[in-house]
Amino acid sequence: WRVEKGEHVTIIDVTDAYGVLVLAGPKARDVLAPLTDIDLTNASFRWLTGKAATVAGVAGVRLLRVNYVGELGWELHCPMADMPKVFKALMMSGKAHGIQLFGTYAMNSLRMEKAYRGWGSELTNEVTMIEGAMERFVDFNKDFIGKPGTLASKQQGPRIELVYLEVEAIDNDCYGNEPIYHDGKIVGLTTGGAYGHATGKSLSFAYVDPTLAKPGTSFDIMMMGNLCKAHVMADCAWDPKNERLRA
Repeated sequence: WRVEKGEHVTIIDVTDAYGVLVLAGPKARDVLAPLTDIDLTNASFRWLTGKAATVAGVAGVRLLRVNYVGELGWELHCPMADMPKVFKALMMSGKAHGIQLFGTYAMNSLRMEKAYRGWGSELTNEVTMIEGAMERFVDFNKDFIGKPGTLASKQQGPRIELVYLEVEAIDNDCYGNEPIYHDGKIVGLTTGGAYGHATGKSLSFAYVDPTLAKPGTSFDIMMMGNLCKAHVMADCAWDPKNERLRA
């Protein structure tokens, strides 16, 4: 428990008291707007911000304008007991807009097109934020758990570095832990991948020697007994300017 001396704070574990619904897609604002009195326009509710709201008559819903699939949308953090009511209301409101459910395979495909890292695959407790190419999210002016190790990684330089790859796949995409070769030598491993249906690309993340992390660098990946060409991409394959998220 991170309560500092002299602080008058009560910490309660509410993990099991809340659940999350994800509403994403070009019509997300049209679906959500009739269910809440919160102004959902860009002028009032910017991307990467959050507000408390009443949704479908349920108070205490935390609306976060963020998602893991790279489209306009919100996460709705609801009291667990009220989730069925909010879910049903969203489905009813979305019926006129062709709302559909999506699963984790679709989510993985979409997050790969946006180059979003995944906890347990690209991000683990064995790599630092520097090695995971996430330094832009680190504020070294603040104190945080793991700061000494993260700062040391920055000062000493990463042991390995995460890269984002387009793969010339044959009949399967990267699953993770495929060996990566450069000039005939193993230089890293993939962490996972997926086919991007919007971009028509087979995509993967991998950790490689930092000297080989520059955009345009080419590799060979051993996939199901076949060596497939891959190259490091400079940016995400889908909507690199985040225009759809800001819509």
